[in-house]
Amino acid sequence: MSQTVPSAAWNWPSDATRAEHSTASALTYLNSGYAMCVGAASAKPRLDVVIRNAINEGLIPGPRYLANCQEIAVTGGGLVDGITAFADGPEEMRKQVRRNVAYGADLVKLSMSGEEITGNQHAEDNYFSDEEVLAVTTEAHRRGLRVCTHARSAESVKMSLRNNVDIICHASFIDEEGLDMLEAKKDKVFVAPGLNWLVATLNDASTFGYPPEAAEAAGYKRELEYAIAGLQEMRRRGIRVLPGGDYGFAWTPHGTYARDLQHFVELLGYTPMETLLAATKLGGEIMRMPDELGQIKPGFYADFILVDGDPLKDISVLQNRDKIVGIMKGGAFHKDPGDGTPRDASVPADQPVVVTA
Repeated sequence: MSQTVPSAAWNWPSDATRAEHSTASALTYLNSGYAMCVGAASAKPRLDVVIRNAINEGLIPGPRYLANCQEIAVTGGGLVDGITAFADGPEEMRKQVRRNVAYGADLVKLSMSGEEITGNQHAEDNYFSDEEVLAVTTEAHRRGLRVCTHARSAESVKMSLRNNVDIICHASFIDEEGLDMLEAKKDKVFVAPGLNWLVATLNDASTFGYPPEAAEAAGYKRELEYAIAGLQEMRRRGIRVLPGGDYGFAWTPHGTYARDLQHFVELLGYTPMETLLAATKLGGEIMRMPDELGQIKPGFYADFILVDGDPLKDISVLQNRDKIVGIMKGGAFHKDPGDGTPRDASVPADQPVVVTA
């Protein structure tokens, strides 16, 4: 059985409401207890940058944020044309990196492999050349930006590693050679599998017109099995794997981010403590602030949550926002444990903030 998901299930907002949606999402991250976040791609060129700047300037509440621009794809390799920047060959790739620099982004994203839900772009595809990827990483690193890749196929993972990519998203079909390459660079590279996308597409998408049998026929069950095996091996080898990714779709809505923590424990064999360290200590490292974020130590920012429960016994408690009774970012309570009230606005109500991108 083969079936492409109805486009309405993707929940793409109109251009006029993207900034509004992104502003709400930033607040949702903070209300869910997340004080830092890395942007993997942006629907519009400057959207991430505008939201990041508004957070940093205190205009809207949200997590510390590293901003991206639209993901970059080669002709014929874009997953969703309307939210993609296209480039072919090393020189066009360099120009796209320079665009990110000009817009003030922190990262560059390459869409190197496919996504089965598209119906014709497959997870085991690879659309880039070594020359194109190397042009991107060389130019980005020269200007102080990092590079992340949508890399599900074994070859796209190895191409990312050969050409000095910093963050590999997914890595579902990594093979033994790729694991060896990744282990050799484990102090330089992060892996962000976005595991909940695979789990939810198999189990939660039927309401939105994509039943489990269609997801399995498309290859999502097989991909999840490969991904779990590869990620278990990465844990054994000490690779830096972080939870999170691919939220904001119909069946992976914003605010459900902590589902990934449960997957780390139940599917990958991480202990609850290892999972929490992946989300916090490694979070500080991927944010490029290892000596300021992600740990409770002298000299670090006071970011923490107070939980009514013990996540070391039941990691799923972190999915219940009512159980997160206090949220502190930078020494100030966003959600006060005294009355449990989240501070949803950082400016008076009679001074509306308009964010445009």
